[in-house]
Amino acid sequence: MDASQIITRCWVGSKPPFDRDLPEFDVLVLCAEEIQPERLGFLRQVVRAPIPDSALSSEELRIALHGGRLVAQSIAEGKRVLVTCAAGLNRSALVAGLGIGLVTHQSATDIILRIRERRAPAALCNQHFCGYLQKFIGAGRKPVARPKPMS
Repeated sequence: MDASQIITRCWVGSKPPFDRDLPEFDVLVLCAEEIQPERLGFLRQVVRAPIPDSALSSEELRIALHGGRLVAQSIAEGKRVLVTCAAGLNRSALVAGLGIGLVTHQSATDIILRIRERRAPAALCNQHFCGYLQKFIGAGRKPVARPKPMS
């Protein structure tokens, strides 16, 4: 199977096999709008976030953001998540990147670079998707300030 680990518990990959289970993953996210089979051999949680590989309509963007939230929630719960699309370069990278942005302090730029480093240099070549990551993740979450100990 063609998948790359981006962060702990989160992989981005191309079209997965549909006729067998993937026991190494707890959650399978299907992002390619043209690849949404009714029947799957995967036996655990399936998230459907079908989007095109182009600029997204407001409804398609809502689907991607919802998919990203489910990816983040699954990672936070300790589940192993495989996010897929046709080639594993843009749609899956967008949804995984949105999720990663919610569970880390990384900026959109750092997430894009990490995905390209771990998956492929051509990942996130869709500039619309990079723009969505910049818009919704931006500079990343600020670390929570820890209270200073009382002297």
